[in-house]
Amino acid sequence: MAHSTTIGQANIGKRKGCPTIGDNVWIGTGSVLVGSIEIGNYVLIAPNSFVNFDVPNNSLVIGNPAKIIRKENPTEGYVNYILD
Repeated sequence: MAHSTTIGQANIGKRKGCPTIGDNVWIGTGSVLVGSIEIGNYVLIAPNSFVNFDVPNNSLVIGNPAKIIRKENPTEGYVNYILD
């Protein structure tokens, strides 16, 4: 997770709650993830993206409003060290 990111809680509505983030996820500078959403495994969230929806495994998320681009292992080269 890069600096100036927000992992936020929604207090009302159908997305009330906090995000759940999978394994091998890279979250870019200035990104905002808000609400009861599921971020899958091997997901790269590009800088300054606003995400308030579920993201499937092996995806690149980019933009505001964010769009999903399916990509096999988009975090390769971004997530270098994994502690077991």
